[in-house]
Amino acid sequence: MGVNLENGKFHVERLEKDVPGEAREFSLSLYELLPRVKLTDLLIEVTQWTGFHEEFVHASTNRSPNEEETTVLLATPMAMGTNVGLTKMSEATPGISYRQMANVAQWRLYEDAMNKAQAVLVNFHHRLTLPSFWGDGTTSSSDGMRVQIGVAALHADANPHPHYGTGKGATIYRFVSDQFSSFYTKVINTNSRDAVHIIDGLLHHETDLAIEEHYTDTAG
Repeated sequence: MGVNLENGKFHVERLEKDVPGEAREFSLSLYELLPRVKLTDLLIEVTQWTGFHEEFVHASTNRSPNEEETTVLLATPMAMGTNVGLTKMSEATPGISYRQMANVAQWRLYEDAMNKAQAVLVNFHHRLTLPSFWGDGTTSSSDGMRVQIGVAALHADANPHPHYGTGKGATIYRFVSDQFSSFYTKVINTNSRDAVHIIDGLLHHETDLAIEEHYTDTAG
């Protein structure tokens, strides 16, 4: 049965994969049907579908981005999210300067605006028919991913566990619904208890998801 009791301890053997080889071949054939789309074109199209970019209200003027500002606005998180960086992105995109993207990063990509834009995307995804085949949006899970940080930072700290090495780092704690949408993300100290931040994510995600059941690991 793969379950036994030895020396007063309960052991469960790891299950072997039971997926036929034909399933992998079928999966690859399905991926071949997907069109090859440029990330920039996809981002512009999602903007037109959802209008999520309108949530990036300027922190000083309280204005939503106009058409010209939207182009810079889309280039900035792409540069940061793909780890290209603002300098290289400005060199690769004629008409968009480093100064413009740095201004957007400072005045429009603040935490509250990011959370609201994320909520717009999650809500749009939640209303689609296809995600309902995966779940109804009432179940979620969360886990952290530790990243090393080479400079002084508010949440950077050394972790005593040898698995993480000796350098300093922080943890990106992310929540995913049963519809496979990432509805809340938070950067936390790598040594803090996850449980407190789980409460934050479940209470303050600002989406239409009605989470009733949540899963996490032992630290949570």
